Amino acid sequence: MSDPEATDDLSMTEARIRRQLKRILDFSGLEASDRRREMLIFIVEEALAGRASGLKASTIAMAVFDRGSDFDQQTDPVVRLEARKLRRDLDNYYANAGRDDPVLISIPKGRYIPRFSALNAAKLVDVPARASGSPGFNGGPDGAETVSSLPPDKSAGHRNLHLALLAATIFFCTTLVLLWFGKSNDPAASGSQMPADGARVLVMRFEAHDTDELSPLLAAGLSQEIAAALLNFPDLRVHLGSGPGTVDAGLSDMARLRAATEFVVTGNVLRENDDILVRAKLLRSEDSQVLWSERYSIGTEAQGMSKVQDDISAQIATVVGQRYGIAMNDVRKTLLSDDESSSLTDYACIARAQIYRRTIRQEEYQEARDCLETAVRRDPEYARAWAMLAYLRMDAARFSYDETLPEDAKYAPARKAAIRALTLNSNDIDALKALSHIEQYKGNFEQAIEYARQAVEVNPNDPDALANLGNRLGIRNRLSEAVPLLKRAIERSVSPVPFYYHMIALDHMMKGEWDDMLLAANHAVADGSSVSYALVAIAHGALGNSHAARENLDKMAERWPLLAEDPRAAFELHKLHPVIIDQIVAGLDRAGQAQLE
Repeated sequence: MSDPEATDDLSMTEARIRRQLKRILDFSGLEASDRRREMLIFIVEEALAGRASGLKASTIAMAVFDRGSDFDQQTDPVVRLEARKLRRDLDNYYANAGRDDPVLISIPKGRYIPRFSALNAAKLVDVPARASGSPGFNGGPDGAETVSSLPPDKSAGHRNLHLALLAATIFFCTTLVLLWFGKSNDPAASGSQMPADGARVLVMRFEAHDTDELSPLLAAGLSQEIAAALLNFPDLRVHLGSGPGTVDAGLSDMARLRAATEFVVTGNVLRENDDILVRAKLLRSEDSQVLWSERYSIGTEAQGMSKVQDDISAQIATVVGQRYGIAMNDVRKTLLSDDESSSLTDYACIARAQIYRRTIRQEEYQEARDCLETAVRRDPEYARAWAMLAYLRMDAARFSYDETLPEDAKYAPARKAAIRALTLNSNDIDALKALSHIEQYKGNFEQAIEYARQAVEVNPNDPDALANLGNRLGIRNRLSEAVPLLKRAIERSVSPVPFYYHMIALDHMMKGEWDDMLLAANHAVADGSSVSYALVAIAHGALGNSHAARENLDKMAERWPLLAEDPRAAFELHKLHPVIIDQIVAGLDRAGQAQLE
C-alpha cells in the first residue's frame, strides 16, 4: 500500500528503495555507526510495510536501542541525537558518493519517517517483480530484492568506538581533497542561498601528535564533526580540508580553497599522561591572524570517547559559527565598512539586520528594513533575506512602526515573509524564530514555543536559538524551564546578547533575589532598551537605592513613554504572563516611591 507520509512520488517502488538502501549500506565510506545503520534499516522497512505512522521515538528506542516500554524521550534523548547524526551521515553520502544515485532517502527534521524521492530519474531501472505478501508503492506486488545485510546483529552497536572512528579515518583517505558541505547540497532546500559575501570557513583535519591508536582517530573524527555542526549555522559556507593543520604543497586545489575562504579552523590532539588534550584555533585566512584559541582537556576514563568528540566539536562550532561571535562580527565589520560595496550586496542587508536585531534600536530599523525589502525584490528566491525580513516586518507590527497596518492583520506581512523563507529552505532557523515571535504576539503561545523548539532542533549549538526558546517559555511564566536555556545560551556566547538576561532578571525578581536581579539587569542594560532600564530600576528600588532608581526610571520613560505612563498596558502588548506583569508593576511602583523618599 502506498504510504503518503513516505512518498508522493509514483516512481518509487519498493525494489528501487531497497536497492538504494543496499547501495548506501554497502558504501565503505559511510560513517554511520552500526546502531545508526540499524536505525536506517528499521525506519525504511517500517515505511515500506505501511507502518510509517508508528515511527515515533518510543518505537525506535525499543526496536533499535534496547530501551524498555518505560522509555521517556524527555530524559533519554538517544533517538533524537542519533537521528540528527543519521541525517548528517545521509547528507554527507549524497553530497559525495551518492550524488549520482537514482533515489534519495532522507529523514525530514523533527520526524523519523523517511522520505523517498527520485534524485536522478534517468537511472531509475526496474527489476522483474516477484510476488510478496505486501503491496508495493504503486499499488502492485512488491518487487523487492532481498538485502543480505538486513538486519545486523544488535550487539554490534556496542562495539568499541574505535571502529567507528576508524571508519571516519578511511573516509578522509578516500576523499583526498575536500568535501563541499554547502547548503545547496541539501536536496530539501531550494532557491538561492547565501551569496559569495557570506562567511566561508575551511575546517582542516586536526593533527595527531601521538602515534597511539586513539589520538589519530579522535583527530580525524573531530574535524568532520565540527564541519557537520557548522553546517547548521545559516550564514556559513563550510569546506572540509583533507590534510592536518596546513595545506600540502602539492594540493593545489586545497591551496586555492584556503585562499578563497575567510576563516580556517585548525587543531591538534595529543596525550598527556592519562588525559587527552585538544587545541583548536580560528584563523583569518587573509593574514593568518589567530582570532580565537582554546584548549580542552579530557580524562580518557571520564566518559565515552563518542561523547567527548560530540561535546568538543559542538563547543568549537558554537564559538566559530554563532551570529554574534568572532567570525561573523569580523565579516560584518568588513562587509559594512565599504559603503559602495555594501549597497550592492544583498548579504550586507542580512548583516545590517543582524546588527539591528542585537539591540533592536529604533534608529537602526528603517535602513535595515528598506535594504531587505530591496533584496527580496531583486532576488525573490533569497531565503535568508526573507527570513530576516520576517523579523523586521514583525517589529513594525509589535512596535507600531507602521500605523497603516490593520489591527486584525498587522502580523500578516511578517508571517508571509517567514513562510516564504521556509518554502525556500525548510530549516532556516531565523524564519522559525520569527514565526515563534509572530505566534506569541497573536496569542498562540504553544505554537510559538513549538516553532522555537524546532529552531533548536535544527541547530542545538546556536545560542540565539536557545535564548529564543528560553524567552518564549519565560513569557508564559515557565521560568524554571526558561532560565537553564538562557544560561546555556550565555555560556556558549562569545559576546552574549543583552536581552538574554531579561528573563534571568525577571526570575530573580519573582524570587525576591534583588542583588542577583540587579546583576542580571546590569548585563541587559547594555542594549539601552526601556525594558532593561525598567528591570534595573526595579532592583534598585527594592534595594533602597533611590537615586539609581530615579535615573533608570527617567531613561526608561525616555525610551518608551508608555512604559512610564501605563506599564501594565505596555507589557500586555508583549503578551507577558499576568503574574509576571503584576510583579513588574509592583516593582516599578516601589521604585517610583523610592525616588520620592
